[in-house]
Amino acid sequence: MDIHDTERTPVRLCGGPGCAAQPHPTAPGSRLCAACERRFFTDLERLPGLYHSCESALLGSRHSTVAPQGRSTNGPLPGMPFNARAADVRASILSVLGSWSGLVAQERGITPPHRTVTALALFLRQHASWLAAHETAAEVTGEVGRLVGAARRVVEPDPSRRMEVGTCAESGCTGSLVAHVRTGGAALSEIVCSADSAHRWPAAEWTRLGRHLGRTGVAGGARQAAQWLSAAEVARLRDVPPGTVYRLASEHRWRRDKRAGRTYYWAQDVEDSFRTTRRTARTG
Repeated sequence: MDIHDTERTPVRLCGGPGCAAQPHPTAPGSRLCAACERRFFTDLERLPGLYHSCESALLGSRHSTVAPQGRSTNGPLPGMPFNARAADVRASILSVLGSWSGLVAQERGITPPHRTVTALALFLRQHASWLAAHETAAEVTGEVGRLVGAARRVVEPDPSRRMEVGTCAESGCTGSLVAHVRTGGAALSEIVCSADSAHRWPAAEWTRLGRHLGRTGVAGGARQAAQWLSAAEVARLRDVPPGTVYRLASEHRWRRDKRAGRTYYWAQDVEDSFRTTRRTARTG
């Protein structure tokens, strides 16, 4: 063994939430790996939008409880449906972002931002690299990540179907692609790499990725998820009513496969039909 091996600086491992199962080496000047850093930055950017989306879920949510009788100010009228989970998540977002902003302002000797979620999140994003190198990096990224997860469960309550698509299409990445398809609501699905959440593709890229995976020799079982879609999945992916899906399937004679009482359509036929429909609309 080279004698210098014993004198090398020990490799520091990431403490971020994305590395709980298998920690990766930290990025230079950080206590997080590159993937956890990117996830932390993205989560901070997403929180204001999720916070405001929770506001629209406060009233009339199907996941609501009834507000206490007699409450008539600063909230819904007595007896009106009130989503307590949405209120709790909003309060948590403001509290957590406020606490971490206070720590940054105190330790860096700077003026804290206004106590609004938008201002707090922007402030923390501006100092995110400093936080990633701070001794509390694991704690702040964990808390922010949990806030994003809690908010998403409020504003996107519909369960999703996870489908393995194949290996990541990014060069040199060894992660697996997982497609998330909402089983209800209007949200579109996305395709995300299990190793690096920065590797993600919108729903419209589904079939293109499927063709890429086929060219790169991915096993047939992994390709199936990208090649067969249910009517509900087509509706979500293309943002059209289910009736349109069934009409196009009949008119364009999409290939189909029946499994467990459900009909699945060949993804390439779906893409060809919508491409033809768009071309006809432009020339018409």
